[in-house]
Amino acid sequence: MAFWGKVEVGDAVRLQKADWPPHEGYVDDKTPDGDIVWISSVGERRLFHKADGYSLMVRG
Repeated sequence: MAFWGKVEVGDAVRLQKADWPPHEGYVDDKTPDGDIVWISSVGERRLFHKADGYSLMVRG
């Protein structure tokens, strides 16, 4: 289930893509349309794009 449009800066999230390990962290920033998010986790910051096939879920 993907919640790309509903995520907010500061949310704890989990991104999953088939055949890839999950990535968890916090939304550091996002584009106004929510299609691109920057996720901060231990020691790194990564960009994820909705069109790349990731499911994004807000954690607890």
